[in-house]
Amino acid sequence: MFRLNSILFLVLWLGSLSVSAQEKIMSRRTRELYQNAQQAWNDRKLENAQLLYEKLVELEPSLPEAHLRLGQIYELQRKSAQARFHYGRVVALAPASPEIASAYQWLGRDTFQREAYDSSEVYLTKAFSLNPEKSNLRQVTQKWIASAQFAQKAIQRPLRIQKKPLSDTVNFLNAQFFPVLTADNETLIFTGLTPERDENMYITHRKNAGWDVPEEISKNINSSNNEGTCTISADGRTLVFTACNRPDGYGGCDLYISQKTGKEWQSPQNLGQVVNTQHWESQPSLSADGSVLYFTSDRPGGLGRSDIWKTRRDSTGAWQLPTNLGEPVNTSDEENAPFIHANGRTLFYASNGRPGMGGFDLFMSQQVDTLWSEPLNLGYPINTVADQVGLFITADGERAYYTDDRKEPRGRRALLYQFTVPDTLQSLFVPTNYIKGKVYDQKSGEPLSATIELYDLKSQRKVSTFTSQPSTGEYLAVLNRKSEHALYVQKEGYLFKSLTFVASDARSGNILDIALEKAEKDRTEVLNNLFFATGAYTLDDKSRVELNKLVEFLRNNPTVTIEIAGHTDDIGTEKENQELSRLRAQSVADYLAEAGLPKDRFSARGYGESTPKVPNSSEENRRLNRRIEWRIR
Repeated sequence: MFRLNSILFLVLWLGSLSVSAQEKIMSRRTRELYQNAQQAWNDRKLENAQLLYEKLVELEPSLPEAHLRLGQIYELQRKSAQARFHYGRVVALAPASPEIASAYQWLGRDTFQREAYDSSEVYLTKAFSLNPEKSNLRQVTQKWIASAQFAQKAIQRPLRIQKKPLSDTVNFLNAQFFPVLTADNETLIFTGLTPERDENMYITHRKNAGWDVPEEISKNINSSNNEGTCTISADGRTLVFTACNRPDGYGGCDLYISQKTGKEWQSPQNLGQVVNTQHWESQPSLSADGSVLYFTSDRPGGLGRSDIWKTRRDSTGAWQLPTNLGEPVNTSDEENAPFIHANGRTLFYASNGRPGMGGFDLFMSQQVDTLWSEPLNLGYPINTVADQVGLFITADGERAYYTDDRKEPRGRRALLYQFTVPDTLQSLFVPTNYIKGKVYDQKSGEPLSATIELYDLKSQRKVSTFTSQPSTGEYLAVLNRKSEHALYVQKEGYLFKSLTFVASDARSGNILDIALEKAEKDRTEVLNNLFFATGAYTLDDKSRVELNKLVEFLRNNPTVTIEIAGHTDDIGTEKENQELSRLRAQSVADYLAEAGLPKDRFSARGYGESTPKVPNSSEENRRLNRRIEWRIR
């Protein structure tokens, strides 16, 4: 974490040491050797300096400056063992000298990378005390100390996970990374690096207990340039990805979008100058419904070297000017690889700007209203001293996929791994279920492309809008668990259908095919999202969305007139049920009149318990019989 350039240290070290006091007691030969070594160092002749300092430590093994210079030279040569030896000698010989702060600094970083976090804290604390008070290194060292302290505590409280690499069928290249899945966990897309150093996207589908052989996602998307780090909408029909050096690009790497029609991906389109700039845009993450896009960019206006930004689609489908997520998500260092969970408000991402296990760690932040919570480090061993990026957690919150960028025994690196999300992490965010199926014509059975709107009944807020696929009628919607949802399916020339759906914890997915009735005489639909207290006829506020949908339908179809029919179960007397059903139907009619619709376009009638849909033999059946229907007259 907080990597520093060794050359920067060298520039700071050059000329930082005064002539050693030991020179006064050196022999003539040793003093001459020392002066020649120092002159070679000052002249930047490091090969000569190395030879001279090595001879010098043979003659004067307790000379701190010789060990310090050799440590610096070996550091530049990336010879860690030799640098470790000489830096260790210098801190032993001159432990309190301000001139050896750099030795403590290197030893602190070295022990950190070797996961000896307690030793790292000791070395870094000493370096902090020896660095000049106004030095930038002092601030950087403080961050390293915080990470060493965090890592020691994290290792003592490890998460119970067992990560496993995906099969060799999937991990078939030397490097594959940034896995993403559809909400039903049936399709996996990832980026792979070919032996020719070309990044492409690959797709595979679940097969029994594993994954099928991956294929290139599409010739319309992959090219001789680099394409990858993609994101997919929950239904698997909208793909946003990074492509570099394309003729229609605005910067080195831009974001592109492609839609799936039938089984084919369409030619990708650049997201345009509103989203892309002459700077770097990459690592996108789409919300489940495809309406909000998070991504990484180093454009001006951020807080650090790279930040997380987001853009939203308006009602016309155009992407709006991106906004920076700001603090506390972004820092003055680097944030990247955002992943917005299917629940739409839990963000996972990588950062090297906060205390952690080393390199890039994975963090989680929750959106509350318009604000983001203080990021939480996901802990050990999800995070390690290596870089962790590209986390994906399934919609149901049960499994996680990511890349571990460590070289494995057969020489490969950057394999895709999976692990079961531990309960301690699952409890911190809301998992989701999904509902999927087909929309079709009730009479002909033909698939329909319909608009589907999902509402949260408690908040009366629209959660998402999407369409069923024209060629198949297929759709998929993500539902937050333990929330009551209203689903509205609309198509011109058809009655709109309303459904109530509660996502339970019992299962992650549900299949629901939806048949639409044409807007013709005597066709009937149930208003499933009207709510009354038991035995009462006053409409609950949760009914407003449903009532407004009925108002909208009548306004869009000005020649249609309807009957609003109230029905009850068999609890109570026949007379009481007749009156209750009439009053409930009249409550709906009154709402339509208050909305400004002419009263001659609708009528209200109560049928009581006379026309049940199913026998009143159980509470579930009685619930179905307590209903308000609307019928075209």
